[in-house]
Amino acid sequence: MKFKPRKFFPWVILLAGISISAGLAGCKSSQPAEEQSAPSRFALTGRVVSIDKAKQRIDVDAGDIPGFMSAMEMIYSVKNPNLLDPLSPEDQIKADVVVTGDDIWLENIVVVKKPDQAKSTDPKAAHSDSPSTDKQK
Repeated sequence: MKFKPRKFFPWVILLAGISISAGLAGCKSSQPAEEQSAPSRFALTGRVVSIDKAKQRIDVDAGDIPGFMSAMEMIYSVKNPNLLDPLSPEDQIKADVVVTGDDIWLENIVVVKKPDQAKSTDPKAAHSDSPSTDKQK
């Protein structure tokens, strides 16, 4: 039998292509693409609407988050439940929105202003601008 390079060469090319493709497929990382990239972070400023400590969630009415979303009210998860302890409804906060793939949560939550606590339970103080009924002589 005589060696025929014209018939041999296409088979070599085909087998080499298959081998290279299989080798490259085996080199792929086992981590999903979203875990390979660093999480994205965005600055949030907003008002606490409600807190669900049992589910580690916080409802925030936030302003625009540049590069992420327009102003809206949204429920965010919190991975560290201790971040919820100092919070109360109506607190003004700043935080980092962390985004990794479909997972979104808040970190570095800081209360920048507590709700107005100047309201007094004293009825006279509450109506100090109304005329006094006590007549002084």
